[in-house]
Parts: sequence; C-alpha cells; structure tokens
Amino acid sequence: MKKRPPVSSGRKGCMKSPVKALSLFDSTCIIVGIIIGAGIYETTPVVAACMGGWIGVMAVWLAGGLLALCGALCYAELATTYPHQGGDYVYLGRAYGPWAGFLFGWSQLAIIRPGDIALMAFVFARYAATLYAPFPNIGTFYAALVVVVLTLVNMMGVRESKWTQNALTVVKVAGLLFVIVAGLLAPGGQGLPRAGGFSGDGLKLAMILVLFTYGGWNEMAYVAAEIKQPQKNIRRALVFGTVAVGALYLLVNGAFLHALGYDGLAASEAVAVDAVAKVLPHAAAR
Repeated sequence: MKKRPPVSSGRKGCMKSPVKALSLFDSTCIIVGIIIGAGIYETTPVVAACMGGWIGVMAVWLAGGLLALCGALCYAELATTYPHQGGDYVYLGRAYGPWAGFLFGWSQLAIIRPGDIALMAFVFARYAATLYAPFPNIGTFYAALVVVVLTLVNMMGVRESKWTQNALTVVKVAGLLFVIVAGLLAPGGQGLPRAGGFSGDGLKLAMILVLFTYGGWNEMAYVAAEIKQPQKNIRRALVFGTVAVGALYLLVNGAFLHALGYDGLAASEAVAVDAVAKVLPHAAAR
C-alpha cells in the first residue's frame, strides 16, 4: 500500500518552527476558557424544562461531560501522534487525503470562524451596551472594538496571547464559582425539587444543548505544536480541562436547583441573576 504523504502547511524550511511557549497550565486554560461561556447560563433553564425533574437535569449534564471526555481522549491521542499546527485540518488530511483538509480549512476560514467571532462579539456588545451606552448603536462599535483588540493581542505573539487567555479564563471560573457559592448559600425555601420524568424529544433537545455548552475541548489541537512536552501535557490538559468544566457544570446546576428549585430553574429567564438575588438582591440587580 502506498504511504500517504503527511499534510503540512508549507515546504520544509519555508516556515519557522512554532515557539513551544505553552505550559500545562496554559494549555488547560485554553480548554477551560474556550468551553466556558454564556452557554451555561443560557441553556440551563431550557435543559431543565426538557428533562422534567432534577434527576434528569443532573443526569444529562453528567452524560454530556462523559461524552466530552471521550472526545477529549480521542483528540489527546491524535494530538500527541501528530503534534502539528492545524488540528482537524491535519487529521482529516491524514485520514482522507489533502482534499478533505483543504475543504475543512476553507470552510473554517470563510464560514465557521467568522460566524463564531461575529456571534461572540454580538453577545459581548449586547451586554456591554447595557452597562454603558453613550450614543445609539454603540453595540456595533463594541463588537468591532473587541474583535480588533483581540486580533492585535494574537498578532503580538504566543506569550501575550496566553497571558490574555489565562486572565480571561481565571475571570470566567471566578464568576462561575461566585454563582455556585451564592446558589448553595441561598436559603432553602424551595423544597425538594421533583424528580419528574422526560420525553424522548425533550432528551434529544437537552442533549444537543448540553453538548453545545461542552463544545470547545478540541480547540487545543490547533496549537499542539506550541505546547511544551506535548506527549505529556496535551493528554493532561485535555483531561484536566474537560473534567474541571464537567465538575463546574454539575456544581452550578446543583446550585441553581438548590436556590430556585426545579420549577424556578425551568422558568427562569436569567438564571444566574435569579440565583444570586437569593443572597445578594442588590448586587444581582446591578
């Protein structure tokens, strides 16, 4: 059988080797920071409504975490076997030929990544505009500004980018821990949430939303060539990061159920605000 040539981004010697500047902590922060986003706050009430009771809620989030961990372990094997830049582009090219990597790369460049960036910038702008809106349509300015700023940070280099990513990840985790603690400290006035049941259609929608909220664990493969000691750190970062996010998601759902009860969680339109308001009503209002 003819051996397929490796997929590469250029001829040997045409490009400098990437700087291996990412430690285990940096790599783990990439995974945690990419996975955790607004999704955990937006999807939790919908998932609860689909599952019909607290047992179903916790079970579907646990199942989603286990599926994400299985995927992360697969990517750990791929990324350590092919520790190159490109991630999915490299793997698809190895498996199916250069045409598959080419199509994937162009779909990412022309459709998927621009859409992701626009969506995240829009969400950021919407919340920023509620805090400070000196003139109409300020949201468009905020969205463009955050894209430009983060692009410039990435252009500065790997070290500057990793510091920014680490800082943003710490802020995200701290915010989630604050919500968890507030929910667990809330007075238990809702009673034991009902166990309930769920339908097949409800489970399908809930699992789609849960897997969407867990999405992003594969992104570290794109910077595999920039990780120190990739044979050890890639596996560890993928496992540590995915398990940590799964634990946080289970804790935050437990905190929401404790603070709001099942019915309150399923009906909430701003679940984090409602949970924090049980302990700090003035802070939640702000």
